[in-house]
Amino acid sequence: MPNVIKATDLTVTKVFPKFFIAQDTFRKADGSEGKLNYKIWANHSVQVGQVVNVVGNASANVNEFTDKDGKSVVYAQLSINANEINVISSASTSWDTF
Repeated sequence: MPNVIKATDLTVTKVFPKFFIAQDTFRKADGSEGKLNYKIWANHSVQVGQVVNVVGNASANVNEFTDKDGKSVVYAQLSINANEINVISSASTSWDTF
């Protein structure tokens, strides 16, 4: 059976046609704030700013590239092939009135 993950209280930060990026924020051991991004594969429509809970199969890939300064960059991409997405908070829209 594939690895199943339940990720809760993720904030949608970017939306693409077949996937979206959602971010989890947490407190590190040293007290500073940490951020973890997930690539969520789904045919579910979401909007930037919404908070979602996601259940699905988890995977991770290690990616490497050379940046414009010639420095090697290596990072892990965490992905969830979503079986279930629940929007728990809508994107907020605020307008300033002058």
